[in-house]
Amino acid sequence: MTKKIIIKILILVIVLTGLNFIYNLTQYKHDLKDRCKEIVDIKEKQDSTDIFYFAESSNLTVRDEDSIKNSISEITGFFYPSLKITSIDKPATHAGIYKVWLKSINVNLNKPKAIIVTLNMRSFDAAWIHSKLETQLQESVVLVQPYPNIFNRFLLSLQAFDNKTEEQREQEMLDDWKNVQLVFPFDFKYKTVRDWDVSYGQYGWDLPEGDPKKNKILLTCHYIKGYAFNLNENNPRIKDFDEIAKWCHQNKINLYLNLLAENIEYADSLVGKELVFLMKQNRDYLVKRYSKNNCVVVDNLDNVNGLEFIDQTWTTEHYGYRGRMIIGRNLADSLKKQFSKQYKKAY
Repeated sequence: MTKKIIIKILILVIVLTGLNFIYNLTQYKHDLKDRCKEIVDIKEKQDSTDIFYFAESSNLTVRDEDSIKNSISEITGFFYPSLKITSIDKPATHAGIYKVWLKSINVNLNKPKAIIVTLNMRSFDAAWIHSKLETQLQESVVLVQPYPNIFNRFLLSLQAFDNKTEEQREQEMLDDWKNVQLVFPFDFKYKTVRDWDVSYGQYGWDLPEGDPKKNKILLTCHYIKGYAFNLNENNPRIKDFDEIAKWCHQNKINLYLNLLAENIEYADSLVGKELVFLMKQNRDYLVKRYSKNNCVVVDNLDNVNGLEFIDQTWTTEHYGYRGRMIIGRNLADSLKKQFSKQYKKAY
C-alpha cells in the first residue's frame, strides 16, 4: 500500500512539473504581461537601469497648463544625465505592492545602484489600506508569488488572494475610523476619526449641493480622514516598508524613501494645529525609523505651498510643475552623496 501511494505521488509530481514546464513555455509570459506589466517592465529594463523609481500617481500626474510636463523622476534625472533612472508607476500603489516589485529584481544581473520608493503619507490611512482598489492591486501580483507558476495561475483562477468585496473593505475602513483611538500629548476632545469628522460634517449635511460652505466642510472632512492617525509598528504599511528596507540592506542596495509633500497649509487653515501636529509627528516617526543603514528618507512634507497642488478640492499628492521641480531637486540633492561624480547642476 505504501509503495502504491509513493508511486502515485511521484506520478502527480511528474505531471505537475510537466504542466508547469508547458505553461512556462506557452502562456505564462502572456499572463504576466496582461496581469502585472510592471514586473515585466522591471525585468526587461533592469539591464539598462541604474536606479529604479517606484511610485503611484504622484509621478505621473501633471497640470494641463504646465509649461513643463516632466515627472518627478524625470526632473531628478536632469541632475544625473549619465545615470538611467527608470520609473515604474501604477496609480494607487503602496508599499505592499512595491515590495513585490522589489523582489522581482534579479540582484545577480546588473544589480541597481539605488532604489527610490515613494513614501506617501496617505497610504498609511484607513481609506487607502481598505481601498476598493486593493483587490485589483492584490490580483496583479498573484502570478509572481514564490510558488510554481502553474500553481500561481491556479490560485488566480480560484481568486485565492485578498479578494474582499467593496462592502467588506468599506466596513473595515468605517470600523477603523470608529474604533482606533487617536493619541495626543495634550488634551483634545475628539478621540477617534469618526468623532472628529462628524463634528465638522454635521454642519454641512443639509446644505444644497454646490454650496461653497458645504464644499469647504467636505474638504475639511477629507483632510481629517486622510491624515488623522498615529503611526506605529502595527500599521500594515509600516510592516511593508520594513520589508523593503530589510531587502535593500541585505542586498547592499541604497534605498531612498521619497516622502511626498502634503498640503500642510490647507490642513492648518481648514482643520487646525491638531491635524498638523499628527502629520508632522508621523513624518518624524518615518524619518527616525528608516534613517539608518543604507536608507535615506527624503523629507518633502511641507516643501510645497497649497496652490501648487493640482487637486484643490481633494487630498492628493499631485503637483503643478513648480511642486514637482521642488521635490525632484530635493531628491536629486539627497542622491549627491552617493553619486557626487555624476551630479550636474540642472537649474
